[in-house]
Amino acid sequence: MSAILLLTWLFVRKYSGVLSNAQSLETFGLLMGWGSGINYHLSRLPQLWHNHKRNSVEGLSLAMFTIIFAANGSYAASLISMLPVAGPGFLHRSASYIYGPVGSIFIDVFVLIQFISLRKVRTSPSSSGSALP
Repeated sequence: MSAILLLTWLFVRKYSGVLSNAQSLETFGLLMGWGSGINYHLSRLPQLWHNHKRNSVEGLSLAMFTIIFAANGSYAASLISMLPVAGPGFLHRSASYIYGPVGSIFIDVFVLIQFISLRKVRTSPSSSGSALP
């Protein structure tokens, strides 16, 4: 993570003359928004794979994912509710910020599906550990 921040700082420092006008700065901000959303979503994929591979969701908190789901949903709803009143360029300028929470909701649905399906596997009667008479 610190490497990404360092590279971003070096890029801005090197190209500060290019980024001096508003259009270039807006483009840079849009690229950073899309990059942030994509990196955030890619970072969730190893957790999904790890849960699938070990057939367990042990250590994950359903409450945490529920709160994250609600937070992303309310943030996305607030941005989408601005569409009718914000003007014609709002969707173009904020698409990366809408993509972030909506994509997170999409990935969190898969985590919740894993949580529900793998919890059933963990609590099945065959795994109760009861001894035979």
